[in-house]
Amino acid sequence: MSIYKLDDQYIGYPPVIGAQATEVLRGGFIAAAEDSVFGGGELMFARVGSGIRNYGLCVFTPVWDATNFRMTWNASECPNTAILGRPVGVNMAGVALTTGQFAWFLITGTTPVNGTASVAADTVVGITAAGQVGANTAGKQLVGARVVTPATNTVVKSAIGSSGSNVISFPGSNNDGYFVGGVLTGTGVGAAAVVSFVDPMGAYILASVVNSAAIAGNVTQTANDATIFYNIVTLNRAVAQGAIT
Repeated sequence: MSIYKLDDQYIGYPPVIGAQATEVLRGGFIAAAEDSVFGGGELMFARVGSGIRNYGLCVFTPVWDATNFRMTWNASECPNTAILGRPVGVNMAGVALTTGQFAWFLITGTTPVNGTASVAADTVVGITAAGQVGANTAGKQLVGARVVTPATNTVVKSAIGSSGSNVISFPGSNNDGYFVGGVLTGTGVGAAAVVSFVDPMGAYILASVVNSAAIAGNVTQTANDATIFYNIVTLNRAVAQGAIT
């Protein structure tokens, strides 16, 4: 269903989807997680230091809180700068984040990453704009990251939906492969619709606009809208550093 779930669900652990208003877990806390599509991974809980787009690439900055005498971990969009030498993660909240919120960020695993262009499979990836990735350039490679599937990738499944509703359901509860931000097309799908929510139980997705007619056939998700490109990237504690030359 393209939604990571924490392997250890203890009381007080916030869900991966959505943002938190308070630091319900200490910043910098790392938890094991898994996704039915992408497999296992690690997520870090951190404070949002500045606005972060959906699936935006982020850097982490530990900041000393001199009032409370402890470290605060802030996440902000990765700047388009060479040789940063900073660890990176990806916003997994399924929404854009604003300053002061708290959320989970993927540091190990596979996920869509917001980008400026599609990158070929099995290719290194680099920073091309703040919070976004694309073709690698000198000093801007994400070391420990590689594209699995380009943003030209599509997911096609048989679905049903009522005219005037934004619910698109899948017989057999199988919405695997759909993710928030994916572009939707098909007979009955509203114009310029994108995925706005993915049901964790697999039964349905929500579209950003209502269905223009009844849906009873294939619904296609494309991983780009020609402006935003969601390459599927695998990361292993990646660093924005640039390759050694």
